[in-house]
Amino acid sequence: MSTYLILGLFVAGLIYVFLKPETIFRHLGKPGFLSIIKAVLFGVPLPLCSCGVLPPAASFYRSGASKGSVLAFLISTPTTGIDSIFATYGLLGGVFMLFRIMATVVIGFIAGTLTDIFEKTRSISEKQLSEERFSCSDSTIMGGLRYAFVDLYGSIVRWIFWGVLIGGVISYLVPVEFVSKYLSNRYISYLLMLAIGTPLYVCATGSIPIAASLIAKGMSPGAGLVFLITGPATNAVTMLFVGKTLGRKSFTVYITSIMVGAIFFGYMLDIVAGHFNLSISAMAHKHEGSSVFSYISSFILIILAINYGIISIKQKFITGTLKNCFVFDVPDISCNNCARIIKKVLSPVDGVQSVDVDIRRKKVRVCCTLNNTEKIKEILESAGYPVSK
Repeated sequence: MSTYLILGLFVAGLIYVFLKPETIFRHLGKPGFLSIIKAVLFGVPLPLCSCGVLPPAASFYRSGASKGSVLAFLISTPTTGIDSIFATYGLLGGVFMLFRIMATVVIGFIAGTLTDIFEKTRSISEKQLSEERFSCSDSTIMGGLRYAFVDLYGSIVRWIFWGVLIGGVISYLVPVEFVSKYLSNRYISYLLMLAIGTPLYVCATGSIPIAASLIAKGMSPGAGLVFLITGPATNAVTMLFVGKTLGRKSFTVYITSIMVGAIFFGYMLDIVAGHFNLSISAMAHKHEGSSVFSYISSFILIILAINYGIISIKQKFITGTLKNCFVFDVPDISCNNCARIIKKVLSPVDGVQSVDVDIRRKKVRVCCTLNNTEKIKEILESAGYPVSK
């Protein structure tokens, strides 16, 4: 899937440049039925994982967006992305790709609509308008490419690695007889994939090789679709966010819509594949005869992964208390783009000598001549990265 993944990353970079965050904010930052539709349509191509989607979703909610539109955005965005759409086509074929997109759109729309029906509309006093981090993004072509092939790819590369590794192990070690014995029953495989995918953090792109390997061994395509919907759409962090921020009713709608929708579309995929005699398993291997482009693309992705690893190592720092250095906990840090924004807003401040960002531990270290750290906290908060209390 390497060639399709590179193509998807390139398109993601173009989306980053030309689809302004202010535009998304303007359309989703208002309550209403139309916002739910827009939330789903915006969310499907956006290349954000289920953790990376939380900061913008929280921003929309604080800005007055209805719970329904926020929930629709939370479901549709991590379940697909332009990179995973291309990768799905490359590894599982066009029919599977269309079902994945269709399931994402319908589940997100239904969940958003039900949430707005069952939840009360918030009062105007609860709205805290804030276009937080949107003005800090690099909107140049080079900025878009850097976002796509460094930030975005870096955020999913470890999941792609584990996905390919696990998919390879399944392909090589798991016998066909095992899958046919334990996963041949369509309904049991649905429930099993549901149980595995719901609490697990699974990247929308990195999970594709796992599903493809299981399908190639004899598991139904529908069960693979169940895994590819529930895995990226749900995980412990997102479920906790929905429960605490949007409330119990929204959480119930969220988890029920995903589970029921995943099984429904998985079943429909199996029905369509059986009726038209479509072999998704065969389609999954139709690109097995790798071309020179596949090898070149794979080589490029490996080089980019090594480059990201070097960047990550350079960004690590010791959080000890050094003279004139202060360490801040910033929970909204999620990727290299966050680190670049934080350095951009803090470096020009008078008295600031150095700024280091630890993405993994979500910490910012600022060495400066300032004795009052409140100014640093105010700057971080105005950029959309508030310091935890």
